[in-house]
Amino acid sequence: MNERFTGKNLLELPQDFSVVQIETTDLNPTRDQIIEIAANKYRKNKFKKAFEWDSEEDKNDLRDALSQLKSFIGKDTIVINCTAFFRPFMGNAFVNNLGEPFSNDIVDIQRLFRKIENQKSAKLSQMIKFYNLSTSHNLKADEDIKSVEEIYIKLQGEFRKQFKSIKELQPKGSDFRLKDVSGDPAKNDKNNAFYDKYVSATGKLNAYTRKEIAQMINNIGGHFQKNPGEKTDYFIAGKFEGNRGTSNKLEKAKKLPNVTLFYCKKEPEFPF
Repeated sequence: MNERFTGKNLLELPQDFSVVQIETTDLNPTRDQIIEIAANKYRKNKFKKAFEWDSEEDKNDLRDALSQLKSFIGKDTIVINCTAFFRPFMGNAFVNNLGEPFSNDIVDIQRLFRKIENQKSAKLSQMIKFYNLSTSHNLKADEDIKSVEEIYIKLQGEFRKQFKSIKELQPKGSDFRLKDVSGDPAKNDKNNAFYDKYVSATGKLNAYTRKEIAQMINNIGGHFQKNPGEKTDYFIAGKFEGNRGTSNKLEKAKKLPNVTLFYCKKEPEFPF
């Protein structure tokens, strides 16, 4: 399995970062294309410089645009909106056009918003309304990036008011109730490989907690299982602590019929 995204999904609030917003022709990262890119670089929360690319207005093609973006962001942590959208599109684009994975760590404002504001839903339009911002969500990269930036700055302020340490946002364990991750039917994707499939997981994943994986699977229209069983179609194996190279769940999954195993020691490449 080729690595398309090797960065980490951080629960942090850096003040030196780059914000990246992309727009695409549709929502399938294996079929649709990036058509707009906007990026702004910040140091100590102060704007420094911008990068923009529009497929209809710029002479450079996507490959040139991605090469320029790579130079622009350098090794910065990238602030984005929606990991499940950004990761596959940017990962596929980098591999297909530059022959390498997208390797920067990312901070997702939706993930931070759920953690800091204790909200279940975190769509961009909802966050704009929650913070009573004057910015918009117009599906234009150079406009929506302003909303992402303002929300991120708001999140920094709210974090300082409500928490003493970033560790308070970190996952406290992998245990959760399946009823707490019921899927959103509006997000079902019948074209996704995990739609109506039974999926289980074990081990540690860089980008997601197991609960977040469960939420994504259920949103797609799949069925996440805390333990593999006879119905299991896919089993995701992350990395294990220390010298332990397996788990009871993994060994059980290996013995089940018709189970496809995903070994993800660094970063999973899923059809989300």
